Amino acid sequence: MPPMGEGRHGRAPETVYGDCGQGGMMKTPRMVRRASAPVAIASVLTALALSLGVGSGAAGLGVSCPDPTTQPFRPWSDYARYAAVPDGGFEAGASGWSLQGGAKVVAGNNPFFLRGSGDRFSLSLPAGSSATSPPMCIALLSSKMRFLMTGQTGSRLRVQILYRGLVSSTVGVLDGGSVDSSGAWAPSPELGMLGGLLPLLTQSVQFRLVATSGSSRVDDLYLDPWKIG
Repeated sequence: MPPMGEGRHGRAPETVYGDCGQGGMMKTPRMVRRASAPVAIASVLTALALSLGVGSGAAGLGVSCPDPTTQPFRPWSDYARYAAVPDGGFEAGASGWSLQGGAKVVAGNNPFFLRGSGDRFSLSLPAGSSATSPPMCIALLSSKMRFLMTGQTGSRLRVQILYRGLVSSTVGVLDGGSVDSSGAWAPSPELGMLGGLLPLLTQSVQFRLVATSGSSRVDDLYLDPWKIG
């Protein structure tokens, strides 16, 4: 995969280390590649925006902005309220997703039916394939994302979080780490997102899943956009 995360003016992005959440499956922390603005500036802007009551900035740009109204991972003692990633249950055939290398929607849902008992589909990711979600709103203090996964024992997905600015420019890329399958459907770890900060000029976020080893299936992707829980 070609390198991503170049600055808006063509400069090489700064590389810093980000924090990653904890969960029940193996995850290898990796690096954050982001725009050249220091974390300290982002922290100041975060505090200023919070004092002004600023939330998500992408609602007027045709980007999906669902409310965090559900607790899908409550059975696993995660009481945060999440918003669903657009067609993250793949019931609309991965509408708006970019699928590469043989990734495709297949029949067969996860056994937990987090979104509804009528769900019938999930996403298949053979080795070497990738899938990138549609853009969605992200707010200051957004902290984590999760999904359900199964696959061959030891199959591995790398998760990237793409921060987008105006006209879909990339303002930052967080490599959230690698998630290994236990061979049965299970929730991913809580994949941390820059400790709730945002790269400057962020308007939306996308999630990219890359099958680096073995074949995997994923279903029911969620974002915790308000750091509740």
